[in-house]
Amino acid sequence: MDKFSWKPLLLACLIVSVGQLSLGLVFPSLPWIAKDLAITADQTQLLVSGYLLMFGASQLIYGPLSDVFGRRPVLLSGLTIAMVGLVIVVGFSSSFTGLLIGRILQGFGVGSVSVLARATMRDSYQNQNFVKAMTWVSIVAAFTPIIGPVIGGMVNHYLGWHSLFVLLLVYVGVIWLLLMVMFKETLSQTERPQSVKVLALSYFSLLRERHFMSFAAIGWVNFTLVVLSISLMPFIMQVQIGMSSDEYALWAMMPAVGLLSGGLLCQRVRPRLGTMKMLYLTPLLHLLAGLIFIVMPLSPYTVSGGHFLLAMANGMAFPCAQSILLQPYADKAGTVSALSGAGQMIIASIISSLLLHFGISQLWHLGSVLLAAVLIGWSLVFWGSHSVSGQQAAAALN
Repeated sequence: MDKFSWKPLLLACLIVSVGQLSLGLVFPSLPWIAKDLAITADQTQLLVSGYLLMFGASQLIYGPLSDVFGRRPVLLSGLTIAMVGLVIVVGFSSSFTGLLIGRILQGFGVGSVSVLARATMRDSYQNQNFVKAMTWVSIVAAFTPIIGPVIGGMVNHYLGWHSLFVLLLVYVGVIWLLLMVMFKETLSQTERPQSVKVLALSYFSLLRERHFMSFAAIGWVNFTLVVLSISLMPFIMQVQIGMSSDEYALWAMMPAVGLLSGGLLCQRVRPRLGTMKMLYLTPLLHLLAGLIFIVMPLSPYTVSGGHFLLAMANGMAFPCAQSILLQPYADKAGTVSALSGAGQMIIASIISSLLLHFGISQLWHLGSVLLAAVLIGWSLVFWGSHSVSGQQAAAALN
């Protein structure tokens, strides 16, 4: 095996943390934003769903652009747009309209980070090194929206929710400066710009491939569960149970630990058990978490215990599904990452918003959704494992 270089991985982890931290930091403040601006819970959810929709849709632009013009200029441009959005949020934080416009623009900008973090990994690593790198990037991608509420709860309690967006602006600015100095172009040869028609056909061809649809959809399902759970938890813990935001922040560390545990377990067990078998095992943890949410009485221990298992399953599923997904697509990693990432954000935004709109508000409601996700997850793994490309990728990784 070739010597593993840590620099591309560390930079990719910093890149991907921007988009996910921009999501997770805001959740603990949603009840307080609703109170201060005299808006409904559905309206505050727009600050999440609007961000996610633009985060997802913009990846369809950034991925192909990065295949054409290179990773570095596209990434720095996207982060610049995100900072402009955050300036609007900070400057117009007393207006819900200003907040929403800024969040939408921020989401459009940070759409660059998710797709380009994965694409740079595909540029920089091969074979088992690629799997190792993708595991850590996936852990960061799933870990930051879960650890985000821990940080966000503390900042909200001591400094107020306005300070969260100031913190995000400073963080994105620091990352932008680091990338300007340290990030070198990873794409060895750029392509000629594609026409809109050719680009659209490329996306539609991927949507017809069983390999892409099955393994991308595993990530979509898992991220939807993450978004739904961390959207509900601040209201369950702070409103229904009666915690303060700093108390909630401490309890919110449990799913963060669960996510990290799942990722580390994946690193240790996957080489011996195999990637496909790991994907078959992860819905079992969702099943157990769902049963805890449904059967056990409402308490901080019930909420955190089930959330721990849910997050642990995600920590195992994300890296396995993503490494198999990208393996056959070395020549168009940017486009594949773009469509996969866009679907992840758009589907999570739409489904979580619809479920919350139609009354998902209790812990047992979330448990019922998890039971449905178990059946979907097993079906997707079974479907992907029987595709020709899926079998080839699994054989290369096992």
